[in-house]
Amino acid sequence: MNHKFVFCFVLAILVVLSVSSSSAQEERAGKPVKGRTRLLDRMDFGGYLGAQFGTITMVNVSPQVTYRITEKFHAGLGINYLYYRDKRFTPPYSLSAYGGSVFTRYFVWRDLFAHLEYAPLYISFPDYHAWVHDLMVGGGYRQWLGQRSYVVLMVLFNVNESFYSPYSNPIIRIGFGIGF
Repeated sequence: MNHKFVFCFVLAILVVLSVSSSSAQEERAGKPVKGRTRLLDRMDFGGYLGAQFGTITMVNVSPQVTYRITEKFHAGLGINYLYYRDKRFTPPYSLSAYGGSVFTRYFVWRDLFAHLEYAPLYISFPDYHAWVHDLMVGGGYRQWLGQRSYVVLMVLFNVNESFYSPYSNPIIRIGFGIGF
């Protein structure tokens, strides 16, 4: 496993956890301190699911957790899995990719946001294995479905696109989130 990836991923987790623990609820005599909230009150869970079937089959599963540092600035972590199979080749060409992601969102106006994401993926070809380091920038819109659930539409561009990257520009994502 690439040590640089492990270091960056662990560092990102520590940053998110340190920010979350510093704003976690402190209790005195069973009452929360004013201005503080429970950790789960500031977190959203969700992600993205994608599928395409036919000559080219692709399945993408990306669960995520987002932490609201402020009302406008959010940060999060995700896990990514991608399966790809292309029947245009003989024998059919297939690969699996997995990795993580670290991202931030800044809400510029109401539910319209800018998004920055680093997503390293380990791609396993039949005869070759490689780490691909994708850096995606773009924006999106959050549409509320209720008080605590929403759908997200994003358009991203991979500024570090390479031959081995499974994402081609532009990247369009539709996802969901649920807060507790």
